[in-house]
Amino acid sequence: MNNKIYLNISADSTDINSLRQDLANIKAWGFDGAEIGLKALPLMISGKINQPFVDYVQGILQEYDLSYSAHIADGLDLRTSDSLELHKKALHTSIDICAQLSLSPLVLHFEQDSGDAAVEAQFLRFHREAAEYAATRSVALVLENIEIEHYLPALEMVKAINHPNLTMCLDVGHLYLSAKLLDYSFEDAVRACAPYVSHCHMHDNTGIFEHMRIENHHLYNTLPMSYRIAYGRGDIHMPPLYCDVPIPFVIEELKKAGYQGIYACEYPGKTFTPFNAEICSNLRALIEK
Repeated sequence: MNNKIYLNISADSTDINSLRQDLANIKAWGFDGAEIGLKALPLMISGKINQPFVDYVQGILQEYDLSYSAHIADGLDLRTSDSLELHKKALHTSIDICAQLSLSPLVLHFEQDSGDAAVEAQFLRFHREAAEYAATRSVALVLENIEIEHYLPALEMVKAINHPNLTMCLDVGHLYLSAKLLDYSFEDAVRACAPYVSHCHMHDNTGIFEHMRIENHHLYNTLPMSYRIAYGRGDIHMPPLYCDVPIPFVIEELKKAGYQGIYACEYPGKTFTPFNAEICSNLRALIEK
C-alpha cells in the first residue's frame, strides 16, 4: 500500500517555537507526515509572501524525514465582491508558499453554495485558474466538503473543472454531519465521491449537528470546545475510531476505488499525546488490512 497517514498542525496547537517539537512528535508517534495549516504561522502578509519567515520554516521542515501537505488559511473567499483581487492573490501566494515548502496537496474549502449562478460561475472559474497555476508550481489542489453543505456541489464542481490538478478532499467527519443534517445516505455519498478523491481528512464525531453553526456562526465560535466535546455537539474533530463515523467503511470504499492518497488525521494531537501512537497504529491496521 502506498497510502500515508498524516497528523495536522493547526494554529491552535503550534507556533514557531514549538514547530520542531511538533514535527519530532509526529514522527515518533508513527505518522508519515504532517498537514500544516497555513494560518498557523505568518507566512503571508497582505497577500504577499513573508519570505524571511518562509525561509526559516523551510529549514525546520527539512530537518525531519516527513512529507507535508497544507490547509488554506481561514478567510479565503472567492465568492466575495469585496477585495476580490486580494483574495485571488492570497490563493496564488498560498500556492507559491506551498511550492517553496514542498507542501502538497493544498486543501481548499468549498464552503457553501451561494445560490447565485453568476457567483458560482466566478467561484468555479477562479478555481480552474488556480488549478492551472498550481500545476506549474507542482502543487496539487484538493477541494474539501464542509458540514453545513451537501457534498454534491463540491463533487460536481470537481467534475465540472475536470482538471487533473484539482481533485476532491473527502472530509469524512464533515460528510457524516452533513448526511445527518440533510438526511442523505452517508454510504452512498462515500461511494459517489470515492473515484474523485485524492486526499482524505480523518476525524470523528457523534453525528449530532450543532444548529448554532448555521443560526449564529459568531456565537457558535464562542462555544467552548470542551462543552461541545462533552455533549458530542457538532464538528468536534475527535481522532478516528473514537465516535460514530464508520471509518472502516470509508477506508474499504476508498480501497475499492483504488485510492492511493493521504489519510490526514485532523484532531488536536497535543490533547491526545498519550494515545497518538495507538491512534496511528489502529488506523494503519485498517488501511493495510
